[in-house]
Amino acid sequence: MIKAQEYIRMLENNLEIIQQQIEGVSDAEMLLQPPHGGNCMLWTLGHLTGSLIPILKFAGGTLPEGLADLSRYGNGSEPILGPEEGLMTASELMKAYAVLQNAVVEKVASLTEADFDEEIQGFGQPSRRGWMLFFMEYHHAYHIGQLELLRNLAGHTEKLI
Repeated sequence: MIKAQEYIRMLENNLEIIQQQIEGVSDAEMLLQPPHGGNCMLWTLGHLTGSLIPILKFAGGTLPEGLADLSRYGNGSEPILGPEEGLMTASELMKAYAVLQNAVVEKVASLTEADFDEEIQGFGQPSRRGWMLFFMEYHHAYHIGQLELLRNLAGHTEKLI
């Protein structure tokens, strides 16, 4: 079974990779669309940020006060096809990401093995807390992988990882 400090290390690694993948990508490049469908880098970054919310909830934490509305980037939301009123910038999303990540790390650090084994409400059915946290890490890794392809689409083709 994964331990709290190992999960925190994965979260920290995720943040490093996200920062590497978005470094040097302009606001205009963040909006480039994959040629055969999918979402732009800005939507993916917003989705990754918003996905920290269920991680925090599955860990038993509460949302930080004053958190930006991330619903535009939620599961099943429409793709961002270009500039829109009210879109957050990558910088604003990364600030929200940092706030949420800090809240997650603080909460996960206090979890015991028994907490990871506790049955909680997952997506529509009871699941072990550890399983839900692992599933959300898998979800995060999936979307972090998309950032590399979207970075390449913007012409940034250097090997980062």
